[in-house]
Amino acid sequence: MNIVVAPDSYKGTFNQYEIAATMGEALTDLGHHSILKPMSDGGDGLLTCFRNEDYEEVTINVTGPEGQTVEASYCRNGQAAVIETAEACGLHLVGSSHPGDRTSFGIGELILDAVDGGAQHIILGLGGSATDDGGYGMLLALGGAAVDTSGMPVGVFTHDIEHVDEISLKSLQPLEGVKLTIASDVTHPLFGVRGATRAFGPQKGVQESEFAFFESLLSHLFDKTSDVFQDDFSDCCGAGAAGGLGWMLMNLGAEMKPGGILVAEMIHLEDAIMKADMVITGEGKTDASSVHGKVPATVAQLADRHQKPCHLISGQITDADTRAFASVHPLCDGSCKIEDIIEETPRLIRQKIQHIVT
Repeated sequence: MNIVVAPDSYKGTFNQYEIAATMGEALTDLGHHSILKPMSDGGDGLLTCFRNEDYEEVTINVTGPEGQTVEASYCRNGQAAVIETAEACGLHLVGSSHPGDRTSFGIGELILDAVDGGAQHIILGLGGSATDDGGYGMLLALGGAAVDTSGMPVGVFTHDIEHVDEISLKSLQPLEGVKLTIASDVTHPLFGVRGATRAFGPQKGVQESEFAFFESLLSHLFDKTSDVFQDDFSDCCGAGAAGGLGWMLMNLGAEMKPGGILVAEMIHLEDAIMKADMVITGEGKTDASSVHGKVPATVAQLADRHQKPCHLISGQITDADTRAFASVHPLCDGSCKIEDIIEETPRLIRQKIQHIVT
């Protein structure tokens, strides 16, 4: 049989390609042909999907979230470039810094390098951000200017936003003719209970007692940019993604698309499924939220469109609607903890593959 293998990462353990390769090796050993299509919903591991599609990987030095120089990579193929924003401002790049002492400046540097390299379509995945600056740092890297009441330049860090009196776009690097697309399944607005700070701030180190302060910074930034941007995107779905980075990208003309659908289109997943006999997908944990734009749901929809059985192998499956799958196979049942079986994941995947195809 020809079998498409299209899993997401098993977060915190194995990336998309590692899981797909393990599944593929098991299928080969059983006499089947596998087509590896590691998937992402726009979060962690986005670049892994495009490395598998022979995109060129570009690595440059950019400004990290704490102001340090870090190496960051993105992928490109012809006039298309894929940027995983966590490469420049991800949680994995921070030490003990306070969230107010961070910047998204490096993301702007990645965008400029892609544009200089000829990119006319840039896809941005917003998962894993360590910043809550509304894309302020990124805007400055792209040539935006911020001055205080004395007309002096203001710094690029989140805590500097409170000193901004005026923002100018006169030196903004030209992005005309460059299509920006956000790959994300986040639907949160910029402000409020579901906004950037309250929904995502805690995972970045923002304390509950600091919510009002960080929201006031975003509100101040919103007020100052309202003079230079025509539209109000603050209530749009995804504006609160990556600490408000989604909102700033929308101001720059970016379009928000469901990450899983966008990635599937770009790696030609549907074409592969049309030619296959069966599809296998998976993720680290499948739960009630998985039906809302997560990878397995996206893959299952495409498989159903072409009447191909789709099987699910996930680390855990809890309280999930799994009716879209021909069969479901958790690596860890209710009697164990996922941490206890991490080292056994490759063996268990091989075992589940055998159950599916025999």
